[in-house]
Amino acid sequence: MNHLRLLIAIFIILSSAAMADWQNDIDKLLAEKNSDKQAELIKKIAKAKPYWQEVVEYLEKVSFSPVEKKGIILRSAKCIDSIERPYVLYIPPAYNPQEAAPLFVYLHGGVSRGNIADNPIDYAKENPFLKLAKQNKWLMVFPMGQAGATWWDKVGMANIKNIVRTIKSEFNIDDDRVWMGGFSDGASASFLHAMVAPSDYAAFIALNGHMGVGSEDGGLPTYAPNFYNTPLYAVTTDKDGLYPTHTMRPTIDMAIDAGGKVLYRELEGTHSFSYADKEFPLIANFLKRHPRNPFPTSIVWETALREFGLCRWFAIDKVAISQPAPWHIDYNAAMIDSTITIGFIPSDFEDTIGVKIDRVVDGDYLASRIGLQAGDIIIRGNKMSIETMADLVAFKAGLSRGDFVEITVSRDNQEVPLHGYLPEPKNYNLFIREQPSAMAKVQFASNRIDITQSRLGAFRVLIHPDMMRLDQNLVIKVNDKDVYNNKVEPDIGYILKNFLKNRDRKLLYINEVKIEL
Repeated sequence: MNHLRLLIAIFIILSSAAMADWQNDIDKLLAEKNSDKQAELIKKIAKAKPYWQEVVEYLEKVSFSPVEKKGIILRSAKCIDSIERPYVLYIPPAYNPQEAAPLFVYLHGGVSRGNIADNPIDYAKENPFLKLAKQNKWLMVFPMGQAGATWWDKVGMANIKNIVRTIKSEFNIDDDRVWMGGFSDGASASFLHAMVAPSDYAAFIALNGHMGVGSEDGGLPTYAPNFYNTPLYAVTTDKDGLYPTHTMRPTIDMAIDAGGKVLYRELEGTHSFSYADKEFPLIANFLKRHPRNPFPTSIVWETALREFGLCRWFAIDKVAISQPAPWHIDYNAAMIDSTITIGFIPSDFEDTIGVKIDRVVDGDYLASRIGLQAGDIIIRGNKMSIETMADLVAFKAGLSRGDFVEITVSRDNQEVPLHGYLPEPKNYNLFIREQPSAMAKVQFASNRIDITQSRLGAFRVLIHPDMMRLDQNLVIKVNDKDVYNNKVEPDIGYILKNFLKNRDRKLLYINEVKIEL
């Protein structure tokens, strides 16, 4: 009897030691940056054969260290182009690592300029959204973009994703209350991310932006039906010199016709955030009313590129070369570009009288027509004196496409008059269409997924135990035909790899089903 008890005690001790080992290895894995060492640790954890439920529970309850410094903090992130770029993180005084906190990702305007702000902390302090974060006890992050790392190129988009995941790895973030928003270029980026990469976010805020910028300037295929999946709050103003209400309204109407969940407001004002104080309570209520639904029972998704194929738990992996289904409508809008754009990127933070040119933009703009050069300082427009960017904006407000314009610049300490005609209004499509897209309408209920598809060549379904019963078969039908009818087995290696990618404790998928049609 004593011998049996000894064996049982030894078994318990060994089991406890094994459990402690795999938990320690998970802790090491979450701190490890080297991909090869991560792979070794994942193999070791899987070899220990813990129950998958234990692994999921351990990741869900991962602890976070106390924060030594709160308030506004300057940080940096190494981008995929190997350049270190700053970002600013705001941590509210009330942040408690034991409680999950919301996170707001704010994207600034003027992202195509060559320089990043000399003092990002001052920029963050002066940003109106910081007041909203302070009032609501949100964490807030300000990524810094520039030409070559904009909100719609690979470097800038990867930087945003990396920063969000870094914050999630260090702070107790409520994964279902992460929001993105911005003004001007930041708003245009919010439109873009809602259409190509919404899975991290519960809602988007787009103030005085243009939903076609990511497509036109970034060369990305974007689709209005994708607004169906994530709520978006959009504002335009009537006297906006870039994106006035009368120009933007048809694009919003088109997005709503396509099924988009868009709350749209038209206000009085120019291209400025002068309405901030009145609008903030509405924006805060909108965000609070829209936490993320991690497992929506309905998804509508369209893409031409695999890199933008994922929406929540469904991913389009391949576009089939075929005719689109009759219901597969191309939601787009014919646009007339009548905005007055001189065609240059200003040099920020220069202590000069006038507006200094950092670089001239490629394309048929006034700048290239009249020979504007980098380093020039605009001091007059026609006969109007220009000392600040506000003066230049006021000057442009009195112009129309096709007008004759004289710009006087200071070049090598001499005044040089440059003159020519503004381009005529230009017709263009809101979204570029250079390659075929696949579209899927996906419904999920009771271990059954129904997909109505157009040009869908291959897809994946990510499986979470809260979505389905793992002891029963998952049935997947595509256009009413069975393509899968089987149980899905949890995979510890998959759980860990997926978590390392997204750092999302609410979306601990246990495996995926891949289907080639």
